[in-house]
Amino acid sequence: MTRWINVEFINKEKLRSLNHPVAKNLAVHTGGREAKNADSDMAKGLEAQVFLARGARIMLTANLWTAAGLVNGSMGTVRDIIYNDQGPPYLPTVVFISFDKYKGPAITALDGTKVVPITPIRRTWESKNGRVCSRLQFPVCLAWAITVHKSQGLTLPRVKIDLGSKEFAAGLSFVAVSRVRALEDLLFKPFSFERLERIKLCRRLQERKEEEKRLVLLSQNSIE
Repeated sequence: MTRWINVEFINKEKLRSLNHPVAKNLAVHTGGREAKNADSDMAKGLEAQVFLARGARIMLTANLWTAAGLVNGSMGTVRDIIYNDQGPPYLPTVVFISFDKYKGPAITALDGTKVVPITPIRRTWESKNGRVCSRLQFPVCLAWAITVHKSQGLTLPRVKIDLGSKEFAAGLSFVAVSRVRALEDLLFKPFSFERLERIKLCRRLQERKEEEKRLVLLSQNSIE
C-alpha cells in the first residue's frame, strides 16, 4: 500500500481478528523526547511501539543473522511471547517466531513448529540537535500489509497491491509491481487508467529525469 495510515488500519484489524490477547510493547529510550518521537527510519528500523499477539504476521526490520536468512524483510509468524516479572507495556524477554524461509538452527515447540527466539536490540543515532539517542525494541513490525517503501528489495510469492490515488514518489508503482516474479502473482485493487497517466505529471519524476540528463551531460563532458 502507498499510505502508512492504510497499512496500520489493516494490520490492526487483522490483529483483532486473531482473538488473542494483544501486547503493546513500548520501546525503552535514552535521549528524551527526541528519541521517543523519532520515526523508525531515524531509529534504524525500530518502532516506538510494537503490537504483538500469537499468530501475528511480522517482518524483521534488521539484519540479525545474514548467513542463516534472518535479514531485514524476512517474514514470519509469532508463536509465543515470554515476559519476565513485568508484563505489557514493558518489553518481553523474548518472542518466539517461526520464519517462512529460515534454514538455521531452531527450537522445536510442543506442536512441532520450528521457532527462533528474538530478543530486543538497541539502535543509537544522533538527533538533529546533536544529542545521542537510543531505542531498545524488538526489530519487527506487523506485516499483513506493508508500505511500498518497506517492500523495496523483497521478492514475495503473491501480492495484492493498492496503488492509491496518486504517485507519491517517482518509481512507486514500479517498485510495487516488481515484488513478484510473474504477472499471475499480482492482484490489484481496482484503479483507473488516469491514475497511471498522472505518473507523467509527477513532480518527483520530472526532477528525476532532469537529474538523469544532468548526469549524462556530466559523463559526456568528462569523456571529452
